[in-house]
Formats: sequence, C-alpha cells, structure tokens
Amino acid sequence: MWYRSLGFKLIFAVGGVTVLVFAVFFYGTLQTQGRETLDEMVRSVHLASEIVRRSLRYDMLQYQPERLHRAIDTIGGHERIEKVRIFNALGQIIYSSDKAEMGTYLDKSAEQCYACHTREEPFERLETSKRTRIFRSESGYRVLGMINPIYNEPDCFSGSCHVHPPDQKVLGVLDIDVSLEGMDRGLERMRTHMLLLACAAVAAISAVMAVLIHRFLNRPLHHLLQGIERVGSGDLSTPILVQSRDEIGVLARSFNTMTERLRASEREIRESEEKYRSLFENDPNPIFVVDLETFRILDVNIRAVETYGYSREEFLAMSFLDLAEEKDARKIEELATKACIFLPRVRHRRKTGNFLYVNIHSCPRLHLGRDVIIANIADITDRVQAEAQLIQAGKMATLGEMSAGVAHELNQPLNAIRIGCEFFLKKVRRGEPIDPEVMAKVASQMVDQVERAAGIINHLREFGRKSDAFEMEPVDINRTIADVFTVLGQQLRLRQIDVVLDLAEDLPPVLGVANRLEQVFLNLVMNARDAMEEKRQRGDGEAEAMVLHIRTSRHGDRVVVTVSDTGTGIPEGLRERIFEPFFTTKEVGRGTGLGLSISYGIVKECGGTIEVHSEEGCGATFRLTFPVCSDFPQWAPAPRTARRAMG
Repeated sequence: MWYRSLGFKLIFAVGGVTVLVFAVFFYGTLQTQGRETLDEMVRSVHLASEIVRRSLRYDMLQYQPERLHRAIDTIGGHERIEKVRIFNALGQIIYSSDKAEMGTYLDKSAEQCYACHTREEPFERLETSKRTRIFRSESGYRVLGMINPIYNEPDCFSGSCHVHPPDQKVLGVLDIDVSLEGMDRGLERMRTHMLLLACAAVAAISAVMAVLIHRFLNRPLHHLLQGIERVGSGDLSTPILVQSRDEIGVLARSFNTMTERLRASEREIRESEEKYRSLFENDPNPIFVVDLETFRILDVNIRAVETYGYSREEFLAMSFLDLAEEKDARKIEELATKACIFLPRVRHRRKTGNFLYVNIHSCPRLHLGRDVIIANIADITDRVQAEAQLIQAGKMATLGEMSAGVAHELNQPLNAIRIGCEFFLKKVRRGEPIDPEVMAKVASQMVDQVERAAGIINHLREFGRKSDAFEMEPVDINRTIADVFTVLGQQLRLRQIDVVLDLAEDLPPVLGVANRLEQVFLNLVMNARDAMEEKRQRGDGEAEAMVLHIRTSRHGDRVVVTVSDTGTGIPEGLRERIFEPFFTTKEVGRGTGLGLSISYGIVKECGGTIEVHSEEGCGATFRLTFPVCSDFPQWAPAPRTARRAMG
C-alpha cells in the first residue's frame, strides 16, 4: 500500500516536523507581537492620560467646571476612547464623558479602585502595569482602562481658592477607557495571514520534499527492491541499475557484488553437489544417509540398492535399524549418534531374507542443514565365508593330526566290548550257565564303553561341525578346556605329559562359539605337546618333566586363560611371526601353519586378545583374555572340578 511506503513516511514525518516548527514559531511570534502591541498601547494610553491630566490641570486649579466638561466631552468623543472620568478622593464621579454616571459613587472594590485600595492604607504611587486593566465591554470587545492619580501639589493646597489640606496626597483619579477592538482586529488579520503563509510554506516544502524523495529515494529503492525480488525468485543474472553515488548507490553496488558472489557460490555448490553425487553413487560400497534422531533412511546410493535388493523408494520408507538384528540394532542406536564408530561383522538382511555380513563405518555429520549419520557399509560376506572355510579346513587338519589319539581313545572301549562279547561267546560254546549278577555287571560295563565311544564320536562330530561366527552365545570356558582332553587326554598320558588344570570356580561366561574356542585350545595344546616332545627328542633336559599347565581366572571384566608348557620355547626372532598364516617351524608334513593364525582370528572375533611370553629353551606361555558376557547375568555354568591333574 502507498501509505506504507518509505517515501510517504518520510514526507509525512518531514511535513509533521515542519508543521510543528512553523506552529511553534508562529505561535511564539504572535504571542510576542500581541504582547508588544499591547505594551505599546498601554504606553500610548498612559501618555494620552498624562497629556489629558496635564491639559486639564489649569482648569482644575482655576476651578472652571464648564471648561472641564467641554474638554472631557471632546476627548471622550474620540472613536477609540470609550470613556473619560474623574473621581474625587471619596470615589464620586465628578466629571465624565457619560453624563448619566456623574455624581455617582464607586465602591473601593471596583476595578478602578481596587489597585490602590487592596489594603486599609491606600497606595500613593503605583506602577503603570498596576494602574492598567483590561476588561470586556457590553458589546464583547476588549477595553483597556488606565487610572492616573491627581496628586495634591503645592499650587493646589496653597491657593486661596482651594480648601485641600496639605497632608492630602491624592485629590482624585483620572480614568480613561480605550477600545482595543481595532488592535485585536489587526492581530487577528496578522494571525490569519501568518497561518496562510505557514500552510503555503508547509505545502511547498512537502511538495519539494516529495519530488526530491521520489527522485533520490523512491526510484532507487524501487530498483533495489526489484533486484531483491529477482534474487529471491532465483534470478542472479540481472544487476540493479542504480547510478547514484550516495548511500543507496553504494548499497546497490554492494548488492550487485553480493549477487555476483552468490552466483559464483551457487555454481560452486552445484559443482560440489555434482561431485558429491558422483562420488556417492559410484562408491563401491553401499552408503546410507540416516536421520540422527529417528534413524530413518534419507538417501542411499546405487550400490546399496544392488547389494540389498530394495528399491530407493523402499529404502526411504525404512529405518536403518530394520536391516540389522535386534542386538546389533541396539548397539548402533546407542553408539552411532555420539561419535564416529566402526562395527565389524554385523549381520544385515537382504530383501530376499538372506543374510550378508558387513563392516559399518559411520559418523554423525551436518548434511544440507540437517543432523544425519553417514554410514559406509563394507560387504565382507565372501571374506567371512572364506574364513569359515579356512577355519573348517583347520579343524579337519587338527582332526587329521589327532587321528592316532582318537583311534586309541576309541580302541579302549572297543576292546572292553570285545572282551565282554568273547566272555559271553565262551560261556555259550561251553554250555555253561552265566551267573545273572555277572551277566548284569558285564553288560553294564559294555553299555558304559558304548556310551563312552558314542560320546567321543559325538564330540568329534560337534567339533567338526561347520560353525558361524554369528552363532555366538555364552560359553563356559572351563568346560571348553575340559572337552579338549576328551580326545587328547589318553594320548598325552601315553606320551608321559602331565596336565595340570587350575580352573577357577564361578567363572563368568564369555561370548563365543564353543567348538571354535575348543579349536583354539586344541591348537595350543597340540603345539605344546609337539614342543615338549621335540625338546625330549633333542635331549635338552631329559630329567625335566613334561608339564602342560592351564589356568583360568577373572581380572575385572575380563576372563584370563594361560596355557604354559615346558617345551623348547620360541626364539625371539620368530615370536612376531607365529600368528602369520602358513608360518610354521615344523618339518614338512607335520604342520600347516594355520593353527595359530586361525586361533588368533577366533579370539579376535570374541573381542579377546592373545599374546605369547617365551624364552628359548624354557617353554612358552600363551595368555588369552576374553570380555565377560554381561548380557547373561543369570547364566550358571555346569559343575566342574577346580583343579585336576592328568598324567
């Protein structure tokens, strides 16, 4: 609207200020002019009163009433003089241009008398301002009245014709009333002329201001606003055409410079977005842009669509947590919003329902003005499967190395069963009756041996089963260690190796896969066995007993397992390489070089650590630590023996 424009507001403000200034100026001028005119009128009336008093002095000294009456009538007949009167000391009007009031008395409270008689003793001398009064006539116009005391002079009280005593100071008062109608009419005309002049001046100033504001303000501002609207609508190519060198011109040039920079920034942003989109879409890994608070998927690249099988629209309707299992989803929700994280071996679900294994690198970021999480997904399914195959191959190699010991373990129950069967067959051939008690005892022993053989076979089958790292569950580390000696115990006894198990009571579980952890301890025990036999074959310390010592304990929130032997030890130069794949110090045909490498990977999968302490010729100690499984506080392990020796 026009009345909201800056030009109108400026004109209105300048006009208002001008009106106020003129009003104050003319009001002060009129007030001053009125006071000065009135003061001049008072001086003129005072002068006239004094002239009249002096003119009548002689007639009053000679006491010539007729001449006094004629003089007063002549003076009172002037058009601007309303009335001329003379009062005596008693307040009686003795001469007046108005014959009707002659001889009348005035009260001391009358306006002509009040100035002198404001107290019991009247004033003898009054200032001119005190002797002046202004009042309204019966016709409504103003009248200026002035009293002029007639003093008792020496000529008055010394003359023979007068009877005024010398001590009488004032003989009477001359009162002249002059009309102010002409003066007021002149002041009114002056007021009207000045008002018209002020209105004309305000109108002229406002018109000039309107022209100047339109020329130097409205028009440049209009161009400036048009430029701003063009920029607001996205047009950054049209500059603002303002040529003035004032502040608006500087503003327009600054705005044009800003527009040029915006155009350059927009071009850079467009190029950056194209570069980002190109990198985003062509990254070999799936990338997700996820809302920081809700974990809703905001954007995905083409690789994510290809890997997971969902369309982009389906992804945008999903939560990133929907892709993971509940346990991993809770971990992502808890950690991903706080800092950059790396989550290895997370299992995600494809649209087909199949699983893939991924490593997640994620960081919270500010993206396009929004708090998001950028998640880079590395598909490690092939690597996990290859590792599983390698671990399985290691199991098979371990089983192959244990074949002699397993055969011996199975041979014992089979021999017992054969002996029982031969006993029954012998009795049958001889036709001899079998004592029921003896038959029951032999049959019971045969059943025990069958169960023992079945247990060994089942254990081997469970150990050889292909396991998945994502089948992790609470594992009793003591039971896993004890299971190792189900298949190796007899073999170690035959080789005169003493086994000392120092297993802590009430040990909390660790998170892992039981048969994989068993594979770790099998590898360590078999390596210890080979090292101690090698030391005995070389003749290094024949008198020293071969002892395998396994100890478990808890240190804070970690379960610690140490496996120590009295073998040959590991030379210092080889300690850093023993966990490398295919590295072995055994002769060809006896080792694959995969045992410790696979064990290292399994321990890392469980969140644990493995390290070795050894001196050449003094045996070796492997120290393994595992985090306590805190998700299963009510888990209770099966009863076990805290300390057991085999040998």
